[in-house]
Amino acid sequence: MIIVEYRRSEVVAILERAGYREEAEEALRVLPDPVDLDRLAAWGQEHGITRDGLISRLGGSS
Repeated sequence: MIIVEYRRSEVVAILERAGYREEAEEALRVLPDPVDLDRLAAWGQEHGITRDGLISRLGGSS
């Protein structure tokens, strides 16, 4: 099994760039470093943040 992990600082930077300022501040406080993809997806779901929503806010298409 392959575990995908991200640095917390990368997650925070993406959230800030997408306009999720409050969520970025919370992520900095509560997410581990590094954070695995499953935990990150669950945290995002709790906050109404989806992969497609992030891509859209960053100007891309999914």
